[in-house]
Amino acid sequence: MNKNLMTSILCCSLFLAGCGGSGGDSTPVNQDGGKNGNNGNTDSNNDNTDSGTDTTTKPVAKIQASAFGETGNVIQLSTTGSTIPENAEITWQWQAKPQASNAQFSNPNAKQAHFTADVAGSYIVGLTIKSGSNESTTQFEIRVKEKTTPSVNTPPVADFTLTKQEIAINEHLQLDASNSSDSDGDNLSYKWQVTAPANVDEYTLVSPNNNLASFASKFAGEYTITLTVYDGKSSHSKSEKVIVVDNQPALKAAIAAPSEVTLSSMTFVELKSDGSQYQGAVTPLWSFDSKPIGSQAVMATPNGFSTSLKVDKAGQYKIRFSLKDKQGRLSEATHTLTAKFGEANKPLVFVDAPESTKINEAIELSAKRSRDTSGRPLSFSWTFEPFEASLTYSVTNEDTDTVIFMPHGEGTYRYFVEVSNGELSQTASGVIKSHPENYGPTASVSPQISTATEGETKVFVVSAEDKDGDPLTYRWSLETKPENSTAVVNNADNRASLTFDEAGNYVLKCIVSDGKADLVVAAFVKVSAVQNSAPVITALDYQGVLKTDAALWITPTVMDSDSNAGNLTYFWKVVAPSGKVIDSTAVHDSTLQFTPVAPGDYQVSLSVVDEKSASVATKTITLSVE
Repeated sequence: MNKNLMTSILCCSLFLAGCGGSGGDSTPVNQDGGKNGNNGNTDSNNDNTDSGTDTTTKPVAKIQASAFGETGNVIQLSTTGSTIPENAEITWQWQAKPQASNAQFSNPNAKQAHFTADVAGSYIVGLTIKSGSNESTTQFEIRVKEKTTPSVNTPPVADFTLTKQEIAINEHLQLDASNSSDSDGDNLSYKWQVTAPANVDEYTLVSPNNNLASFASKFAGEYTITLTVYDGKSSHSKSEKVIVVDNQPALKAAIAAPSEVTLSSMTFVELKSDGSQYQGAVTPLWSFDSKPIGSQAVMATPNGFSTSLKVDKAGQYKIRFSLKDKQGRLSEATHTLTAKFGEANKPLVFVDAPESTKINEAIELSAKRSRDTSGRPLSFSWTFEPFEASLTYSVTNEDTDTVIFMPHGEGTYRYFVEVSNGELSQTASGVIKSHPENYGPTASVSPQISTATEGETKVFVVSAEDKDGDPLTYRWSLETKPENSTAVVNNADNRASLTFDEAGNYVLKCIVSDGKADLVVAAFVKVSAVQNSAPVITALDYQGVLKTDAALWITPTVMDSDSNAGNLTYFWKVVAPSGKVIDSTAVHDSTLQFTPVAPGDYQVSLSVVDEKSASVATKTITLSVE
């Protein structure tokens, strides 16, 4: 090589080395002043902080790491290029990292460390090297982005359901592709096809390009239904099912019922099978697929073509009706009935509690019979107040419908129970006397809660006992009745009867006493109105001779349009010519017999009333006796 050329090259090399390289430095600068080296690596070259006056070798902190990464990468950290005196302390620390990151250093006090970038964002790493009183710190930023993965299309999955596998001629079969899916979330399109038997060239396929379609044929045979599902990305899948069209009569179950009802304490819903199709003998069956939690609803006639149920909880009642023919074919229909709360009213509060107890004896006070007419669930809160400040007591279950109460002294305690339906509340109260000598009676009345119709008579029976064996007495009264009612209680000892003459609510109360303590039990009856017509007396016919001392028989003809002729009450009255009422004629038989003892005109009157009517039919005839 030419000697002058070599000399020139050497001079240029020395000049470039003195200038730090030729041209501008194009590597990116990190936050801390460091520059990216080859392969994206960067070191930190910021001014170092040192303290103290130690003249020994001073530490210089530098960080070698990759300035960029993706989530999931392991980021390697190195002190290469640092000046680390012997026995110097090395500490890696976070200056900043993404808020959701849980990244940790593998060896926070080693020359080499690493961490896993778990969240996209900026990670600023700090390095401190300390030797004696000298210290050097630096920091380094690593920018992490989300790791990208190539998109691979997944074919859709074709799946469809049939309402049944076997149908009758001309019966429509619903085809439902709603179960088809695409894991990529692509929008799906549908194509239905039918493969008919060789001898069939006509059938009906409605909406062949929708997810819901229907099929029918007037020819019997086996048909193959094919569903093809496309995802719009050149991927598709198929599903096939075979159905049978037979020439047996159509069998179709249908339900006619309301979709929504307002809940009350007495909500009955009628379920009908209107719209069902069948020929010959079939077996019907009503059942529940599901009902609200806690509901005790049952079908009144599960094996009838119509039935009813008492809705007792708010929520959805999923009802199923099926028809099965002699060939074993089955058709089913479902219906969802939603029960909602109606307008809120104050609850009806009924408390069953003894009026007396012994000291330190636990007793129950129950508000279980309380009702809410809108059907809302009830909550309960019991409180007690002794009349005398020195009295004490114990109570448990005070937030339930039945509370346990125990008095610890002789005296009187007042109780309160607040019953709430969540919107409105009602409070009832009473008193309990505690004493050391006597057990109060215990009793229950049957029926406690019932229904009746206007004009009906019910019998109520109190079952009672006394632990002390004391004789019991019973005092009946009608606590509540409709405004225009004149009903009265007919009672004998522990039994009572009541005829309901007006529609509305009746509360019958009985006080059971052992002579030392009283207990009140009550029965609630809701009475519905009925249409009733009064009886009509069309004739009064007599048999016998109209002469003195000759017996006469008088027979009425009474018409009652309500077919209550067998339950009529007769009131006869005979007025002698003197104007005096003949006492022996005031009878309730349907036929009157009397013997006139003096000549003259006798006024014979008959009044008739049926068991349901307050109206009285009256007719009077005059008999002239010689």
